[in-house]
Amino acid sequence: MGFQQYFIQHGEEFNSLRSIYRTIQIFTLEGGDLEKPIPWILHIVRFTAPSTAIMAFIMALLEIFKEQWKRLGIRRLRNHVVIIGLGTKGKNVLDENIRKNKKVLVIENDPLNPDLESLKQSRCHHIQGNANNLDILIRARITHAESVYLLMGDDTQQVKASLLIYQLVKDSNRDKDNPVNCMVHLLKQEFLTTLRSHNLFQNINDGLALTIFNVYENSARELFQESPPDSLGISKESNLFVQILIFGFGQAGEALALQTAITGHYLNRDTRLPKVVIFDRLASEKEKDFLHRYPSFTDYCEFEAIPFEANNPQLISTLLTYLENPDALNSVVLCFDNKTNNMLLGLQIDSIENIASGYPFKVFIRTDDDEDFAKYSDKIKPYGLPSKVCSKEVIVGGALDKMAMAVQGDYYQMRRPKPDFGDRPADVPWENLPQEYKDSNRKAADHIGVKIRGLGYVIAPEYNEEEEPDLYTTVTLSKEEIEMLAQLEHVRWMAERLLAGWKHDSVRNDKVKRTPYLVDWKDLDEGTRDYDRGSIENIPNILQKVKLRIAKKN
Repeated sequence: MGFQQYFIQHGEEFNSLRSIYRTIQIFTLEGGDLEKPIPWILHIVRFTAPSTAIMAFIMALLEIFKEQWKRLGIRRLRNHVVIIGLGTKGKNVLDENIRKNKKVLVIENDPLNPDLESLKQSRCHHIQGNANNLDILIRARITHAESVYLLMGDDTQQVKASLLIYQLVKDSNRDKDNPVNCMVHLLKQEFLTTLRSHNLFQNINDGLALTIFNVYENSARELFQESPPDSLGISKESNLFVQILIFGFGQAGEALALQTAITGHYLNRDTRLPKVVIFDRLASEKEKDFLHRYPSFTDYCEFEAIPFEANNPQLISTLLTYLENPDALNSVVLCFDNKTNNMLLGLQIDSIENIASGYPFKVFIRTDDDEDFAKYSDKIKPYGLPSKVCSKEVIVGGALDKMAMAVQGDYYQMRRPKPDFGDRPADVPWENLPQEYKDSNRKAADHIGVKIRGLGYVIAPEYNEEEEPDLYTTVTLSKEEIEMLAQLEHVRWMAERLLAGWKHDSVRNDKVKRTPYLVDWKDLDEGTRDYDRGSIENIPNILQKVKLRIAKKN
């Protein structure tokens, strides 16, 4: 159009072919130098057409050398976050770090993973390949990373990659004052128990800070902390018992059952044990396998397996026979791997009115999304949200471990004046504590609430003088209460050890999991009893560290 106006304006002969030809010349930086006055359209074209050609050339170069540019960007990475495996857990970790404006590099072996598209939008780096390939880990600049998340979903592959990363960091210049924080997700409880006591994860004097976690274990702990099944309290004389009804006995269901056996030690345990009932299509086979791996489980929990399909029309009527027990404190947990099954079954259970003869029951649904269940029911609650149990605040920051850190802090302060301080592996602050001891502190801390509720008290916030009046009265435990809880603590400790594979022996040997203390309270020496009594007497100090106290309502 510009050339046609130009030709008309200056009386030159033209046709459409000549205008097109001159236009093409401008794109190739020719034909734009015109001496006579030119129309404004042609003025614009003289600059935009060459610019378009230049930009096309640059974009073509970028496309040709895209891989080289990408590698150059990766070579410059420092203090970045490496995510190995972009499944559900990996995606949540990715989103969390993007929100924090972290530099992120993802190693994903599947080129068809649909979540890879989100990397382009977030400008994160991506390396396709297997993390068990040393060259891939070197390319990812593991030794320069701030954090590494191993989330591949295969325990064997995870451990292999951990060993490779350990060797890379060991051969680098990283030291213990600035370690690479490596978070390893393991699926099987057997792997968790074994590796938490392994030297690779115990060593705190190198440049790699290894942390093992399991989302199912974190989910179970969160459920018991946020909605304790014994929220009413179970006293020594009580006939009440905790009953956990689990639908779907996969890894999530197993973690809930183990949490019940580890935390479910109540003052009336001599007459009533907590009960776990599983509903699963393969319940009988899974029960046999589970009890084979945890033979001491039934010493601390009743266990019943009901073979049932999720869509069986008799499921609700069968469930009612358990909910109608007047002494049961029921928690129904839907943890099928199929989230749709969980949702549909949850809505069916929600339609059941609370049984008149029993206590109100709770319903928990395992889901990937933070569904707003409140608009459907005040009875249904989500649990196991990856955005919560996979977050760095939970895995490393200790969002679930505030009380456990206080337990360790109290022990550390108690040990410091001792002449043999430093001789024990636990004589260190929390951040330097080996994994096995962190896990032991977690289990002890998770049970504090059970003990206090059993006495009829509550764990209340510290009294703030600016808030009047005080709704609680601080309580000091009596000698009788301390003695009762000390015996219960010994039972809890025995369950923790036996479920982790420890056995009784006259000589203690931590390396082969042998201890002389796996005996009844009456058979313990007085020194060991005093140790258990001391742990109960220290509960007020532990609570004070997190601004809590033992109290009763006014």
